Amino acid sequence: MMPEELHQDIKYFLEGKSSLKGQELWDCWFENPELNAENQKITVSSDSKIKKEIAVIKNANNLFFMPRKNWTMAASFLIVLGLSSFFLFSTSLFNDREYNTNRGEQAKITLSDGTQIWLNAASTLKYPIEFKGDTREVYLTGEAFFDVAKDKAHPFIIHTDKMDTKVVGTSFNVHAYTDQLKQEVAVVTGKVNVKSTVTNENIYVIPGQKVVLNVHNNKLHAYNGVAKHTVSLWRKNILVFDETPLQEVIATLNRNYNVAIKVENKNLNNLKINAYFKALPADQVIDLVCNIINATYKLDNGVYTIK
Repeated sequence: MMPEELHQDIKYFLEGKSSLKGQELWDCWFENPELNAENQKITVSSDSKIKKEIAVIKNANNLFFMPRKNWTMAASFLIVLGLSSFFLFSTSLFNDREYNTNRGEQAKITLSDGTQIWLNAASTLKYPIEFKGDTREVYLTGEAFFDVAKDKAHPFIIHTDKMDTKVVGTSFNVHAYTDQLKQEVAVVTGKVNVKSTVTNENIYVIPGQKVVLNVHNNKLHAYNGVAKHTVSLWRKNILVFDETPLQEVIATLNRNYNVAIKVENKNLNNLKINAYFKALPADQVIDLVCNIINATYKLDNGVYTIK
């Protein structure tokens, strides 16, 4: 039998938890299944039982392929862990997808329920190939505009590192870059519930409103008077800054234009900017920002330095 500590290490790894030893064991087994089966003293079940488990695993999701010899060893390996444990995290192993956009890149994704998502630069969306259960849940890092397909029986939930945004069918923008001081949700249509996962405070937001989470105290604050046509203007390559600290402006420009900008005079980072840049090239935007803060810049080896 497999030693208990090895069983636990691999179980953590397959559940998606941090386990360097578990990953090492799994990778080592996958490269040399016969050798490692002997070395780790993995008990091999009867051939008939293995065949049944192979069929179950293959039918569960046809996106994962392995040579027949490795499938046999995989089934044996998973039987040792326990089939009940395997199926608890089979969704994370086989049913999830992750889409990443690079700096300077945007993407549009359509989910299995018909929900459409526009993903901004340097963002990550994790979502299931097919929604199952009572809710439709996705995970976002960065920024995205959601047009959620209506389904009152299956609420749609967007998880970020500090917020949960819950709807049944509406359109709204979620801004949740982990390197910025604020996260926010702005609504175009429908009604949205935003919850701080740290304080459990929650606020309902309707069209013309937005809710902002301050990452320092994790508190939510709702704002009125948000023009719906200004929500997610980034999809049209329009940048809007409203009392935005220079440091966040620079981070946005770096992401959206895939450029490298650094501020030499750190005192400038205390300044805030109100600006509207409509589909301008990076050098023109940087020049305008410098005019606003009464600074200059130089371009050297591909890096813009503001001073």
